[in-house]
Amino acid sequence: MPSLHRYPPTTDRSLRVSSQADELLLDWARETLPTNVATTVVHDRFGAVALGLDAPVQFIASYHSQEEALRRNAGKSLPVALARLNEAPPETHQALLRVPKSLELFEFYLAYLGVNAVPGARLAAGFMTRHFTPRLLEISARYAGTVTQSRAHKKARLLLLSNFYSPAPESGPRPELRNVIDYRGVRYTQYYGVFSSQHVDYATQFLLDAWPDDHPAPATILDIGCGNGIIGDQLLRRYPTALLTATDDFSLAVASARENLPADRATVHYAHTLATVADASQELVVTNPPFHLGYENTLDTSLSLFGEVQRVLAPAGQFFVVANRHLNYATHLRRLFREMMVVRENDKYVVYRCGQSPGLTE
Repeated sequence: MPSLHRYPPTTDRSLRVSSQADELLLDWARETLPTNVATTVVHDRFGAVALGLDAPVQFIASYHSQEEALRRNAGKSLPVALARLNEAPPETHQALLRVPKSLELFEFYLAYLGVNAVPGARLAAGFMTRHFTPRLLEISARYAGTVTQSRAHKKARLLLLSNFYSPAPESGPRPELRNVIDYRGVRYTQYYGVFSSQHVDYATQFLLDAWPDDHPAPATILDIGCGNGIIGDQLLRRYPTALLTATDDFSLAVASARENLPADRATVHYAHTLATVADASQELVVTNPPFHLGYENTLDTSLSLFGEVQRVLAPAGQFFVVANRHLNYATHLRRLFREMMVVRENDKYVVYRCGQSPGLTE
């Protein structure tokens, strides 16, 4: 395993760059796969699998931060071919996949790769045994002639799919691999794997229900970690002259938001930072920030984004955050912003309003 670092970095020393599942995938690939054929690598968050292979690699990026992690860990030159999940799938001869937490995303990956799989293609999917569910076998059986499991090794295991294929004739992932959510009379669609697939996230609902009726109409709105775009769309409906900028790290969330938001009033960026947003340009910034990275819980990403909001927030602008109460974002927000108040809270969620101008009142 190469010497790698996490990106974005973390202050939690218990969080690793790689796992036993990565090691098991690499061991299996070295023992089993021919080295003169490109291996497609999927859901490799920090490049541990892709950079550990001594063979041609086709790396499929799902996250913008994942691309940056791969580039930083690769050093001066990127030794793998890089493609994105929202692009046409590559020809798949053999593939290595880290099983994501979302089983919907796992199925999307299989459907995506299967579209252009050659006859006899093989795929190995690595996971920690504590995360096993029979549904992994059920989903895998839809996309392979044979599905077997390896023996457990260091608390990790592989699913081995042979005669891998896509059961659908379309030129892209099956169209039914989307969810439809109805909210306040509006129908939103989102691809498999995008957060909160069966209903509007409860924290998002709490934020929108708590929105102050007397909030002045902004000219510009920024939605950070926009997901399928519901928050941004609801605010555009409330403020019909506003323009929206939305960002998300996950390519399928970006694709979903672009379908749900009005193209003439909204711009959606595939980005894990706010580098594309101009200084002091946003009169209203809003976020339901992520604190999960797969099975991990970490505040590092959210706190980094909060720091960036200081730069992009207009002098009299306001920043709204909705979060689970136990995360205690208040301590960090008070350090970053001159004013911070609680708009609404219950036993589970809290909405904060922050700004650099004095005079915010409850």
